[in-house]
Amino acid sequence: MYFSQTLYNLEECISRSDKKKYLSVKEKLLNEVSSKFHDFINVLNKKNIKEIETIGGKLRKFKNVIFLGTGGSSLGGKTLVSLKEKSITGKSPNIFFIENIDLGSIDELISKIDFNRTAIVVISKSGETIETLAQFFYIRDHIKKNNFFTKFLIITENKKSTLKAIQEQENFEFIEHCSGIGGRFSVLSVVGLLPASIVGLKITDLSYGAKYFLNEITKNDGKYFDQYFLSSLAQVSLMEKDVNICVIMPYVDRLINFSLWFRQLWAESIGKNNRGSTPLTAVGTVDQHSQLQLFLDGPKDKFFTIIGHKKKKTKTKIDCSFGKNNIFEILHKKNLDLLLYYEMKATIMTIRKHKLPIRFFELNNISERTIGALIMFFLIETIFCCYLIDVDPFSQPAVEEGKKITKNLLQQ
Repeated sequence: MYFSQTLYNLEECISRSDKKKYLSVKEKLLNEVSSKFHDFINVLNKKNIKEIETIGGKLRKFKNVIFLGTGGSSLGGKTLVSLKEKSITGKSPNIFFIENIDLGSIDELISKIDFNRTAIVVISKSGETIETLAQFFYIRDHIKKNNFFTKFLIITENKKSTLKAIQEQENFEFIEHCSGIGGRFSVLSVVGLLPASIVGLKITDLSYGAKYFLNEITKNDGKYFDQYFLSSLAQVSLMEKDVNICVIMPYVDRLINFSLWFRQLWAESIGKNNRGSTPLTAVGTVDQHSQLQLFLDGPKDKFFTIIGHKKKKTKTKIDCSFGKNNIFEILHKKNLDLLLYYEMKATIMTIRKHKLPIRFFELNNISERTIGALIMFFLIETIFCCYLIDVDPFSQPAVEEGKKITKNLLQQ
């Protein structure tokens, strides 16, 4: 497997959890996975991957590619693009994600862009996302006023909508957004894999890692399911004890956007009917100097997920020879990877010492296959935990109210 999971201080809450409910939900979920009941599993096929690679190859010829979208239409793509160690060679385009409608940020970006050498990808599953449409019309107006020739590509459902009407009227290139995949579950569809392909990630390996994980949990009648998801059962059990904040803390900068993607996935899926827990993102080692004090000495209402990779052997050493008896002498001839690893281990040990619930994901590496497997774990875990507390992981009824009020205010 591409990662291992170690649990600390979770034995008691696992032992007191509802085993009957666990087994029932486990059987239901394994049946859904085996039968490819969910479309975010169905899209993991060679035909889809090949089509995305072809489109990605065409877009790679541009100097810039701008993605317009918000929520699941951007977070998945940003997560995967972040995995690519920055393209210093300049072989892939500059990738930009416009997620918000803050005019200052948008104007700052478009003032620096040569739109004659730019492709714009507009993503909205429904085709009616008001923020995304506003982004499109504003930037489209800028392009027209300056007589730029800019390529547009539209990703939306193949049904009647504002965005689909624009695509048809303007004859923009169209890619269908699978109607059975909600935005927050779309990271391994064209929504996430297209930007990943553009920057040169091996999207076949992302897909392979995800499918490998699914095979792991379903083979031999789900024999290995428990070793991955007992921590999920523990988390649900802890929610009933008012441990209702789940902290995700990667010790890898390239996984910062991963934690932001998870935040939406978890919050929008599980937060219903006065149930669920609040995702809180942190970054090691940075938040050791900000949030860790609260984590250790504040309310005991948090479940911790630490993510890091195995200790690496790096040749580059720190030259810190300031003389004997200097506090920094311990750094001399060490490397930053080792320091990061030991700080992560120290944080885990400290949280354990305070008897707080924690699990640690140790990744073999930051490769496409590893991240594909990790993404699939969190997708399945989210659905599993929602089923355990009897909420629908695929709806988001509460946010619709704000959308309606916004439209009413605009009509005044």
